[in-house]
Amino acid sequence: MRRTRILLSILIILIMSMATYYVLTHYDETIEYTSKLIKKYTKRSVQVPEKSVFHRTYTFKTVSETDDFNPKNINDIKKIYYTVLNNGWDSFTFYCDIEYENCIDDVRTVADSSNDEFISLLNNYVSPYNSYKKYNTLIIGDDEVNLTVEKLYSKEDIEKLNNHVTNYLERNNIKKGSVTKKDIEKIHDYLLSTITYDKDYDKNLEEETVSNKATSALFDHIALCSGYTDAFSIFLDKLNIPNFKVNTDDHEWNAIYYDKKWVHVDVTWDDDEINKNNNRNFFMISTSDLHKKDKKEHSFNEELFLELK
Repeated sequence: MRRTRILLSILIILIMSMATYYVLTHYDETIEYTSKLIKKYTKRSVQVPEKSVFHRTYTFKTVSETDDFNPKNINDIKKIYYTVLNNGWDSFTFYCDIEYENCIDDVRTVADSSNDEFISLLNNYVSPYNSYKKYNTLIIGDDEVNLTVEKLYSKEDIEKLNNHVTNYLERNNIKKGSVTKKDIEKIHDYLLSTITYDKDYDKNLEEETVSNKATSALFDHIALCSGYTDAFSIFLDKLNIPNFKVNTDDHEWNAIYYDKKWVHVDVTWDDDEINKNNNRNFFMISTSDLHKKDKKEHSFNEELFLELK
């Protein structure tokens, strides 16, 4: 019995020595394997904030939301990025699935707007109030991703714009749920009558301009096409009319869903200062009609805006 105990002790010592030797000679591999095991069996919780009141519930073809924040492929990552922005979250953290080996590389691809148009496209499909001035991605380790959003509109901007839009709609008896084409036309014409295009803007200057925002359009009465577009979009969202922004390298306008189809509205080009005496040339028209009227500045990538294909 004693001999058996001695042999067993020797065997244990030998096994421990061999294990120690293996760990010391394969330190990096051992640490990596142990780390993977811990991550695999330790579920890290994702904190999901409340949705913003400006969250859009419209169903789009180009982008879609998710409630699964453990991505398995690049499309899952894109859904997370859109969900964060559409929900109006200022920050959000998610973790890559242990089996998703290319996750961090795919995060970098999605986050890099110079290589992929997805990030720059996101602002087109969310409320202007949730749109970003900067969308930042911080990668920690090999599986943690922190997203932070610097909003284009401040809380003060939003409160002021909301009051303005609400007052206009109430004065003109335009109500959600019973919006007519004439009502949309009235909003369109109101913007034309109160906004002047910012002809002095020089896009080659590095300084920031406020003419690209609805605040400048509605309160300073001067705007670039993005200011016109944001202002119109805010009115449409208030009335629960599905809409998004269409853009090229040099121009931007609205697409809206009305009477079971997507149509274009370019408030900027309907403005007398831009397109004299034709202030409804670009009001609720199809893509084919849009291109008949102007193919140059309205030649957008239909592969990016699937609703308009």
